[in-house]
Parts: sequence; structure tokens; C-alpha cells
Amino acid sequence: MQKSGQPYIDNSLSKKDAPVQYEPQSKFTPLQLIPPINDNFKHLKSMKSSRSQNNSKIKVKKVKQKFPSLMEFDEMQTQDDELEFNAYNIKPFDSVAPQTFRNIYKKIDTILQKKTLYQNQKMSLFSSVAESSKIEKLMPRTLGLIRPNTNNNKILDASNFCMGDKYAKVLCSGVKLTLDYYEQLNLKNNNLTSRSSECLNQLIPTKLKGLNLQGNSLGQGGQEFVKALNTRYGQLQYLNLENNKFNDDGCRQLFKMLQENTIMQKLNLSHNLITDKSMPEFNMLLQKNATLSEIYLHWNRIHQIGGQYIIAALFINYNVKVLDLSFNSLGIRYKDDAQSPQKNRQPYQTWPDYFSSKNCNLIHLDLSNNQFNQSQSEAIAKALEDNHNIFGFHFSGNIHSSIDHLGFLNITKSTVEQKDVILKKNEEYQSEIIGALQIPRIDGLKQIQRQSQFYNEVCWICDGWVECTFLWQPNHLDIKREPLFIHLSHERYAPIKLELMDDEQRERSPMSRKSNSYKIWYVQRMVPSKQPIRFFFSSPLLKQAQVSSSYDIVDWPKSEQNKKVLFYMINEKPLTFRRPRQCNQIILPSKQQFDELHYEPSVHCKPRIKDYGGILDLIIDDTIDENIDQTDNFFKECHRDSDQEFSDCFEWDWNNSQLTKLIKEQDQLIQVKQYLHRIYRDLVSAYRHYSAYSPSGDIWSISLNVFTDIFQSSFVDNKSYLLKDLDISFRQTTSKYINQTRTSTSHALLRHQFIEILVRMSMDKYCKQPILMTPLEALQRVYEVDGLQKKIESVQESQTWRDVYYWSMECNRVIQNNQSVLRQLYQECVQMRQLNYFTNKLFASPQSFKELFNRAGLINDVNAERNVLIAFALSVPLVLDEINQDRQIQMSYQEFVEALARVAEKYGQNKAVISSEQLALKLQHIIGQLQEYYQIVDENKIIIPQMRQSKKQTNFLQENVTKLLYEIDGSPINAPQIYEYDFVE
Repeated sequence: MQKSGQPYIDNSLSKKDAPVQYEPQSKFTPLQLIPPINDNFKHLKSMKSSRSQNNSKIKVKKVKQKFPSLMEFDEMQTQDDELEFNAYNIKPFDSVAPQTFRNIYKKIDTILQKKTLYQNQKMSLFSSVAESSKIEKLMPRTLGLIRPNTNNNKILDASNFCMGDKYAKVLCSGVKLTLDYYEQLNLKNNNLTSRSSECLNQLIPTKLKGLNLQGNSLGQGGQEFVKALNTRYGQLQYLNLENNKFNDDGCRQLFKMLQENTIMQKLNLSHNLITDKSMPEFNMLLQKNATLSEIYLHWNRIHQIGGQYIIAALFINYNVKVLDLSFNSLGIRYKDDAQSPQKNRQPYQTWPDYFSSKNCNLIHLDLSNNQFNQSQSEAIAKALEDNHNIFGFHFSGNIHSSIDHLGFLNITKSTVEQKDVILKKNEEYQSEIIGALQIPRIDGLKQIQRQSQFYNEVCWICDGWVECTFLWQPNHLDIKREPLFIHLSHERYAPIKLELMDDEQRERSPMSRKSNSYKIWYVQRMVPSKQPIRFFFSSPLLKQAQVSSSYDIVDWPKSEQNKKVLFYMINEKPLTFRRPRQCNQIILPSKQQFDELHYEPSVHCKPRIKDYGGILDLIIDDTIDENIDQTDNFFKECHRDSDQEFSDCFEWDWNNSQLTKLIKEQDQLIQVKQYLHRIYRDLVSAYRHYSAYSPSGDIWSISLNVFTDIFQSSFVDNKSYLLKDLDISFRQTTSKYINQTRTSTSHALLRHQFIEILVRMSMDKYCKQPILMTPLEALQRVYEVDGLQKKIESVQESQTWRDVYYWSMECNRVIQNNQSVLRQLYQECVQMRQLNYFTNKLFASPQSFKELFNRAGLINDVNAERNVLIAFALSVPLVLDEINQDRQIQMSYQEFVEALARVAEKYGQNKAVISSEQLALKLQHIIGQLQEYYQIVDENKIIIPQMRQSKKQTNFLQENVTKLLYEIDGSPINAPQIYEYDFVE
């Protein structure tokens, strides 16, 4: 096609008989591949004749005689011009491009004759490819010229066509018209050999920035191509020669050529035949080149000697940020013709020396599958502990090792080292080799999709981890005593210490600026993106765990429901307490955390920073036991539920149940007994809680309605077990009653019957046709799969509640301050007891304890009667025989105070107690309510016990206690008067 404004035919032809000519409204340069398309363009325009009609007929006749194929010249010329122009104006990536290419190939003879006639005629990209295919006598192929590329149209993608050397010439003829348009060229997997080097040198534009020749065979005799890199491709920034069979000779020449290069940034020579022989030239390349930032030498034959050349150069080079040396043999010293660094008078340095030095500037390093032994791996792991520059490190496939969430390399000591999965290709390791080859390799600082289940390692870069700031913004009733910790799910809930945020940090943080908290604690952590992160907060000195209202609150997943306690070590003494019933959760989107242009991390977190790791180095004087004066400790004489008591009660319940008759086989009976003994403590806690819902007279028991409402969902599935089956099992269990001397409970479950019915119903559900499970399997299925465990563990165990919330310094202080009032309240409760108990002992009964709150008007919609009875049942000690004994309904003074605290926990609008400080406030409030109603006057002088605190610390009762009590109760009229007390220094 000629320039705009010039005719398509010779000037000797007359204007009248000349073919109709058209002019595009926008000019088009032939080197431009994708010119703008003008929709208003008219394909045909009339033109005025400039020659006489006779001269035109003579010229047309001569043309027809010279080109016989142009029989209908006027009509054919018009159609061909229109087709050629459409080829110029069509985008190669449009859907109509393939059909346009086929139409042009069918008329290529006519187009070539026109080219001969009009010597200045310029052909389109499609015509050039079709012409070259015709000359080489090859079948026409698109060769990627019409392949869509959604990322960037300046990328010529002709990969995976297996074109060979012949079709490379065809591609060259098509692209040479638009060389300056493309910036990147992809010729991956095309069977190109060294014979294509001359063609490629003509094909590749001089201003090309990226060239991908992976999967060809240019290495054997491709020195001409390497020479052209230095002279022709001065703007090349990325070169990929992976899997091209380059040997040491070609690599030496390439390394020497790149020594003075100031443009190249990324070089990939993976999967070639590179050995230690070419490492001296590679050493000089790293010493002299100042622009290479990414080097990939994956799957070569570099041994320990070659690795020493690389290490020596890395001490001098500060520009290489990404280095891939995976699947080599850097851990093996192999004798070959290469000279060692000692003979070249270079220092003998190892990888641990480089990691521990200040010259280590790598950000992403892959040393996986290099046959490092146990001692070498341990030395590398030790040196990495003090390295905070390498954000992404890979070491799998060398020895039994793992990389944790902080970037630490953990070596597992073993007598038998891991066998080489690459060299020993036997049946045992074939699956591992295939899996290793399928795992994507590192790619700069980009996130990749990895099969993390194959290698036990964490890489912040490859896995796409993001930085997150966790804030603890406490309200009035939240824990505030330092040290405070956060527990993250991806770190196995290990305690992470929180730091107090200063004023400057609060101004920079958008979340903290919106907070009303005077103090805010925070920690910055790298977490995985696009997956839920569960967490909660804790204070080990207060033995409390709590969730934050600033984040979403969700239930624990089934896989983590068995985790009950947290483990600390304070002064080599174990400290355990139960985690909260719910947890916080966040899901962070994927975000680029590393600057790929400048190779700098945009995060504040540094890898391999040591934290507490679950061991708290605290002073003994700061523990709770030392802060409480034992002479004034109210809890020192309180009863503690021991494991021996639970074991004795289990044996009594087992012997009085019908399980020995229900399960015939002795082995199965022993298995069920062992399993029940393991979960007996949780079962008893649930029974004591639910038995107070509707007790039968003076005996704690579970009625049919209560049992059906609570446990129906765990058994009844309307298939193998129906609701009527539950009623039958309940009647069968309660029909055997031990003692009829007291109130009959033939319609309710006792403690030993509660254990029995769970086994009975599990067997009725799963031990019959067609499932036929063993009794143990049936019980495990119901308990662990069908949701019974969630129902049982939803009730907090009595002793755990005492350890976590009640037996604390704050509650002890409230009790000591109100000793006189509490004793008078206990006397009021004892006097309300009915006189139908045949004993002279002073105690409070369930009815009198309930009446104490009922008269004061504290049993209402806010505080149900059920909460009072549950508090009574959980406060008394565990009794061996609850049927023939009365101890479980006789409450002493210490148990009375504990029951008051349990009622206070459930009282008010905010019923969730998450700290001992909050429980103490609620206990103070409920005591004030009872004191006001019964008009109890405390005439004794209250002296706060001596505490080891500084003068700056104040009693938490003095810190706006009245305001806090208003928030708990919701009724400021009933709030008692709180007196201020002085500390005793």
C-alpha cells in the first residue's frame, strides 16, 4: 500500500479507466501494526480522469496482456484493494483476523502480481506471511500473529507453535515490517536450533526489551546468536534462555559479553548444561555488572566449587536481589577440571558466612534440592537466625527441614539423612520427583500458586502474605493488665506480646484515631491473605482470655473445638487457662507488599525476629499468688475439685448404671469405660448445669423436656433415630431407680443415668442394621461428629471457672471489703431455710438461696430463677452419692459467696464475663443491691489488705466504679454508693 494521496496504478493510465481509488481519512505509516480504524471511512471514492480515454484503453490492454490472471481488471482491482486495506486496518487480535488471513492467502497470486506491477506497493502483515509461506512451499500458519494477548498488545506471542527453522523464516518476513512496534517477543517451545540464529538476528528488533526463547535448542552452536546480543540488542532488559542446551562454552561467551552490559536486569539460564567450569566467568560477571537484579540457574550441574565462586561474587555484588539455584548440587564437592577458589587465591567462603555478613542483599533465594547434609543445613539455619534481609527463603528437598511463619529454618535431627530425590530415581521417590517438578519456581518478587502440601515451608513472597496491624482497644470491662498477648491461628495460637502505642503512632493509625480507649496495644504481623485468620487476646497474670469487639466475632470451627486451654511458662511453672468460647476473625485481601521495580519490601515486619514463643520471663513478685496476702486470702480454705474425686464418682456411677448389662462383650465394655472416663469431667459439668433447670424436689436431675430440648439435635436425625426412640430410651434408663426413700425421680435422669443414656442412645442409633458399629465407635461418632461434644463443652467446668475468673486478686479484694455484709446476708439465707431437714447444721438450701434474691426483687426478666439454681448447684462440692446424701443441697458460707459471684456473672444486660476484673465489679454490684434491700449496715472498719503496688497505681474500684456499675446493670437508680478506700503502704 502506498502513501496516502498517491494513486495505486501507474500514472500512464487514464483517470477515466483507472480503477476506483480510495483515501483513508487518517494517514497510516507502514511500520505501524495496529493503526486507528475510522468507522466513517468510505471504501470507494470516485476520482476525476486526468488522461484521455484512448490512452487509458491502450494501457489497460497492455496490462491484461502482461498479467493474464487479471481478466476483469477493474472489478478484481477494486476487490483486492479493499481486502488489502481491510488487512491494514484490522487488529491482528480481532476475531475476524483468522478469516481475513485465509482470504488473503487464497488471493496471494493476485496480490503478488500487483506488487510486481506497482513496485512501491506495501503489503500488509497478513500478505507478508502468506507470501513467505508460498515461497517456502509451506502450509500457511498464523504463528501467533493473530493470537489474542489481553495483557499487552505490544507483546508478540508466538510460543508453543513448534514452528522449527523453516517457519521461523516465515515469521521473520511477517514481523520485519513492524519491528519497532513490539517491545517483547515470546518464542517459547518452537524447536529453533542454531540454524535459526541468523534469521532471529534479523527478526528481533533493536529496541526489544524482553526476549523469551525458552524450550528451544539454540545452545549447540549458537555462538552467533550470543554475539548478536552485544551488538544488536542494546535495549534488552530480560533474556530467557532456559532449556536451550547451552553448555559451558556458550555460557562463558555470554557471561563475558554481559560484563560490560548496563541494561540487562533479568537473566534466566535454568535447565541447561552449566557446570563449575563456567563459574569463574560468572564470578567476574557479578563483580563487574551493576544492573543484573534477577538470575535463575535452576536445574544445572553446579557443585560446591561453583557455589564458592558465586558466594565470593555475592560479597561484592549489591545489585542481585533474586537468585534461584535450586536443583543443583551445591552441597557436594565434585572433582572436575575446574580450579577451586583457593588456587585462584580467592577466599574460601560458605553460605553461612554470607548469610551472617552485612553484605547480604538478597531478598529472594532458592537453595532447595542441593544435597546439603545435616551439618551444612544446621550451619545455614544458625546463620539465618540473625539475617533479616532475606524475606523469601527456600530450602526444601535437602534434609528434613521446615520454614515457619517467621522465616526460621528448622532442621529436624535424624540419624538417617533424607535421600536425594533427584539422583535416585527409584519407585519410592518417583512421586516426589514428579511433585517437585510441578511446583512453580520463584519469579522475582511476585506471588505464585504453590502446592504447599508438598513442601513444609512458608515464603512471604511466593505465598502472598500481607502485613496486618492488630489492635487491642479495651473498654471499661476489658483486660488491661500487662503483659497482654494475642494468639493467631496460623501461628498455632502461640502468645505474641503486644506493645503499648504512643501518641505519635495513634495519630498515624486510622483505626486508633477512632477509638475512645486511653491506652491501645498493638502488634504488626505478617499473615496469609485470602483465608480466615482467627485470634483472641489474653493476659497471663490474670489468667484471662478475651475477644475484641473491634473485629468480627465467630464460633470456633469444628476442627479446633477440642482445644480448651492455653499454655504458658512463668518462671518454669506451667500456667493453663481456658480460651474464650468464641474468637475474632479477619480475611485480608491479596496486596503487593514488595516493590518489584526497586526490589524493596514495603512492610515494617522483618523476617526471623524472635518473640516470646510461649515462654514469659516474668518476675515472681508480679504473679497473682504473691500479690495476695495469704493471711487475708479468702480462697485459701475454699474447696477444689480434684481428679481423685472425679475418679471416685465415675466408679460409683459406672457400677450403678446398666452399662455392664447393656454391652455384652468384655473388650468393648472396657473400651467404652476408658472413653467415658476420659470425658467424664466434662460430662459431669454439663449434668450439674442442666440438672438445675427443673430439679425433682431436693435431688438434682434432668427432666425429659430439658433433655429433649438440649440433646435432640445430636441424636434425632429422622432416619436411623426418631424422636419416639428418644422417649423410649429415656423411659428405659429412668425405670431403674436405686432408692425410693426420698422424692421419686423415675421421670428424670440422675447423674449415673445421664452417663448411661448417652451410651444407650448412641448404640440404638449406630449399632443396629445396617451400620453395625461397635459401642465405642457409636459413642465417638455421636460425641465427636454429631455435635454432642459441642453441647457438653458449652458449659464451663466449675473448677476452671474458679481458676480463670473467681480466684483472683480483684474478687478477693471485693470479698474482703464486704466480709461483714456477706456474713449477714448468709445468716438471712439460713433463716429462710425450711425446718424439714433433720440436722442441726447451719446451711443454706436451694429454696432459701432462691428466696433471698426473690424477696429483693432480683429475680426478673434480667436475672432468671434458673440462673440462681445453676449457681447453687455449681458452687457446692461434688458428692459421691447424690441420692442417699444431702451434701449437694447444703451450702456453706464459702460456697454461698461463690454462688453470689456466679449469680453476679449472669446478672445485668452484659452477661458475658471475660475478665476477673469485670466479675469483681459485678459481684460488688450484686452485694450492694442485696445490702440496700435488707438494710444491712457495715459497722466494721474496712481495711484493704496490703498490696505490692506503687503509689501511681490505684484501686480499680476507685476508677469510675459507679459509672461502670450503671453500664452493667442498666439502671442508675439502683446503683449503690461506693466508698473510696486508701491503700495501706
